[in-house]
Amino acid sequence: MLRKAITLALLLSAQVLAFGQAEGLMEDFAFVQITDMHVSPHVARTGAPGPLRGAESIAWICQQAVGPQTIVPFGITTPAPAFALATGDLTEYGVIDDTWLLFEQAFASLPYPLYVLPGNHDNTWVAMYHIMRERYGGENYSFDEFGCHFVCICSASPQEPVPSIDATTRTWLKRDLESIPLGMPVFVALHHPPYSGEFAPAEYDTLIDLLRGYNVVLMLYGHGHGVSYRNMDGIDGVMGGSTFGPNAGYAVVSAQDETLRVAYCYYRKPAGGDKPSTGPGWRKLLEKMLERRATERLFGIATPQPDTPIRGDYVEVNLDLPAGDWRTEFPDVKIYVDGQETEARPQDGSQPAWRVDVSVLKPGAHLVTVRASRRDGRSDLRTTTFVRSDDGVDRVWQKVFPAAVKAGPVIAGDKLIVARTDGVVTVLDRSTGRELWSFTTGGEILGTPAWSGEVVVFGSGDGKVYALDNPGKALWKFDAGLPVYGAPLIDGETLYIGDNGGRMHALDLRSGKPRWRFSRADYSIECKPCLWDDVVVFGAWDGYLYALRQSDGKLQWKVLGPKASDGKASQYYAPADCGPAAIGERLFVCDRGYLLGSFDRAGVQGPRVDEGISGIAGDPDGHYVYARSKDDRVCKFNATGEKLWERAIPAGRFPIPPTCHEDAVYLCSNAGLLSVLDAADGSVRWQYQVTPGFYVMAPVTVDDAGVCYAAGMDGTVTALTSR
Repeated sequence: MLRKAITLALLLSAQVLAFGQAEGLMEDFAFVQITDMHVSPHVARTGAPGPLRGAESIAWICQQAVGPQTIVPFGITTPAPAFALATGDLTEYGVIDDTWLLFEQAFASLPYPLYVLPGNHDNTWVAMYHIMRERYGGENYSFDEFGCHFVCICSASPQEPVPSIDATTRTWLKRDLESIPLGMPVFVALHHPPYSGEFAPAEYDTLIDLLRGYNVVLMLYGHGHGVSYRNMDGIDGVMGGSTFGPNAGYAVVSAQDETLRVAYCYYRKPAGGDKPSTGPGWRKLLEKMLERRATERLFGIATPQPDTPIRGDYVEVNLDLPAGDWRTEFPDVKIYVDGQETEARPQDGSQPAWRVDVSVLKPGAHLVTVRASRRDGRSDLRTTTFVRSDDGVDRVWQKVFPAAVKAGPVIAGDKLIVARTDGVVTVLDRSTGRELWSFTTGGEILGTPAWSGEVVVFGSGDGKVYALDNPGKALWKFDAGLPVYGAPLIDGETLYIGDNGGRMHALDLRSGKPRWRFSRADYSIECKPCLWDDVVVFGAWDGYLYALRQSDGKLQWKVLGPKASDGKASQYYAPADCGPAAIGERLFVCDRGYLLGSFDRAGVQGPRVDEGISGIAGDPDGHYVYARSKDDRVCKFNATGEKLWERAIPAGRFPIPPTCHEDAVYLCSNAGLLSVLDAADGSVRWQYQVTPGFYVMAPVTVDDAGVCYAAGMDGTVTALTSR
């Protein structure tokens, strides 16, 4: 079967090549890559903007990177660049106020189109999804030029600095690549290097597996501010420097005489170390034939099939290889489970099969990667998943969506509400996972919706706040005018929710009409506010905590968060992504500086409670605070901040509050390991790997029957219970 597929692919490739030559695909072209500008934010109240970071080198780029480029190391002169790709970190703290305008003005003199994509700095503090929709129709987009396909994908997680290529992007990417002619050269641009250790454990292998099915001739990325080349399991990649600092400059990508070349032009040629010398200089990065061919996949994985349940301590990996002496043709086969190379035992017989010991793995989903090289030097990479079953844990059901889920699932009677990053709210039957109805908005939904007992409310990146009834009909829609990523809080007949313009809205729950609006924090509000008797308290990305009078929204006090109060970068270390918890007379607050602090009713900060804390939640009775840490701990504190217990549990840096339900605490690690702890002493009751190494950025939800629901950035929602 595989041999027939390979033969057919080669025939089709020849047809595509002939078609391409007839259509003039051999035309020479060039384009420019720029990256990591980090334009400083400009808050409207501060008056005129200050000097642009890298203004001199940016002005030079806009003058130098036009017209034919003479690349000295290659001894060639390219055609004039046709366009530029800006691979992220366009801004320092996102697109608050007129920051985006400053970026556009900086490159306004370029005589050709400038295509951009978000970096982590663009998508964390004040995300730019709405700008991507206005310019390109979405955060992921593609275009065709010179017979080649250019793909721009968003590797910047929504409102989170850690990168991910989540289900929303993967679904889009797969559909996009399936639509192009076989063998068409593909250029892929993203902000983060795919090999970066910041990605979830499963992301590199699965992305390369997806891309290896197409003729990806080059990947372009930034993030590291360096100038470098790397081969990533058969795919060439280039990091494109920055527009300021010792590596200021731009990259030129040229296709001439059927040869692809990449070189970097420095604003000031490095003289060794970090010291720049005078005058521009070129650095050769890549030179290879530009082939128009269908990519040959050398093998497939026959078993395990994706999500196969495995009982026992071993999984058998069988490869689908062309007929013949596979041991001679493929002398180097390596098998990895969850990114770790295993000592796989080859099985007897003519079929390529290995027995892999999985006895040490937690119950749940796991990733298998196979790397195999032929004796002629060609290699390939394939991935699949399996589920290790356990008698003590039942996977009741799992639903796989074509989009990531960052918001926590919400229980509404016998239904489960799931909000996705593609802007869709889906309601499932809680017992079976069957889809009942859905509602589509015009932007990403990032904050966990709230359920009043009658209506579900949530904000969307399209700038609206929505209220839906149980059949999925919109009862009302409030236009905030800017993306609404805040998680809503319902108190009686009032809804409180923050937006990307730093405003807090109090809306009538039944009509959606404004009761009051606080304007404003200097940066966006995304955390869920906390009601502390008669004040509404929340953090914002400007580094401050705000306390507003519940009745009219009047500011009662405003203080810097735990880390920002040290005089550090207040935006970077803001108490903004995990909502505060009020326990008696103290307000507990953690921030992006991973400090847990407490404040009294006047906003005066007390002694620091703990370090390394990334997410907190108060228990339903208001007596205790549970915390997760970036150094893999879970802790319990009383109302005075005394630590009652601490357990070494995989947790991580995501600002996700633990879930307290009855006598248990639930949380997922960054990479998807669900742990259920006894609330009294922190002992582990049970654990389950809900994703095969993809990120989980949503809090766990638990119903009255003890069934817990975990949602992943891989688009899965899994219902689990222990026996």
